[in-house]
Amino acid sequence: MKVKRRNKLLKYLEFYKLNYGFREPYQVLVDATFCHHALSKKIKINDQITNYVGGEVKFVTTRCCIMETESLGPNFSKTTFVLKSFAVHRCTHKSDKISGSLCIKSLAPESRYIVATQDKTLQMWCRRRPGQPVLYFHGVTPVFEAPSDATKKSVNVELQKQLQDLGTLKVEPPEMPIVKKKKKKTKNPNPLSCLKKKKKPNTDLKKQDSLQKKRKRIKIPKHVREHLQKNP
Repeated sequence: MKVKRRNKLLKYLEFYKLNYGFREPYQVLVDATFCHHALSKKIKINDQITNYVGGEVKFVTTRCCIMETESLGPNFSKTTFVLKSFAVHRCTHKSDKISGSLCIKSLAPESRYIVATQDKTLQMWCRRRPGQPVLYFHGVTPVFEAPSDATKKSVNVELQKQLQDLGTLKVEPPEMPIVKKKKKKTKNPNPLSCLKKKKKPNTDLKKQDSLQKKRKRIKIPKHVREHLQKNP
């Protein structure tokens, strides 16, 4: 496989992985037209598709596809044999006989299937349905189609919706914890502050006493003292 073709395939697979949740093993839902074309071109489906995808692949068909091929007669016996080699997805069409394409249309929306078909009408249905990949042979070359316009439009609508949801999302501020203020306890008054103030002694009385004391002291002149001492 050429590098450019390989890169495109990986890009398409990554698109379906990111937007529609496709995962390995990739489930390929095969119809009778795909098997019949592979037989006519001598293509081994298991080897060719597994190498092309570059990952683990699980091939699945339906009971209705097998019954439709059986009804076509012995010319399609080899096609029926190849279909029966794949796992069978149980459908609910046991009593009703419907075509393989109608059965695939009823199952494809339920699971992440890659529809493998050469039926042009079924291919067109896959392109109109968002998120439905389709696989077919172009000659002997397998082709995994690019995502259809319906698929791309659906992805864009979903992205715009997510952006709008992000724009209208209100971020509420975190609630602040309520801190209760502690009540101040009323303290008893300081007993020392309750004592009566002592009255200061009257300074006027002190002054009078000092004056009286001063007045009582009489200074005797020296010559008088000497005279008194001589003449007692």
